[in-house]
Amino acid sequence: MLSRFATVAGPALVLLAMTPAAWSQQPQVKKITFRAVASVNGKDLYQAYCVYCHGGDGEGHGPEAAVLRVPPADLTTIAARNGGKFEAVAVEDKINGWKLVPRTMKEMSARVDAMNTGKNAEDVPVMPLFGPLFAKLYPQEVRDRQIRMANLIRHVKSIQENPGPGEEAPKR
Repeated sequence: MLSRFATVAGPALVLLAMTPAAWSQQPQVKKITFRAVASVNGKDLYQAYCVYCHGGDGEGHGPEAAVLRVPPADLTTIAARNGGKFEAVAVEDKINGWKLVPRTMKEMSARVDAMNTGKNAEDVPVMPLFGPLFAKLYPQEVRDRQIRMANLIRHVKSIQENPGPGEEAPKR
């Protein structure tokens, strides 16, 4: 009877023992601490804030991309996905995220619930809200933040695969 129990229980115990190891192999999102950078150059800002998810080439293959619940956008195809037109204001809205900041306690509660339970995950932004982040990192001048954002958008525009009609191909 004991050997029969060992025959059944042995493999089960091995599987149970392996389970935590298998769970630990699951990819984890690394917490990234963003810091202020001295440069206002768009490429430098991209390297400091965007490369983790979007990759150095902007195609969405950054080192953290594999563990995100939603794959990062390919930034080189923004214009192509918009009929050949690069809409700088729409790109700024996406980067800033100010439109996604909860305005009421109900919105905030829904976002926290979505983050904690996974229900209604569409209530959780998939990208950091860089508007509030830049306001915290660069509190000195609103104009300075605007310059940084404009330069970052200019860099994203420069990596577009196909320029829109009447637009010149960016020099890389």
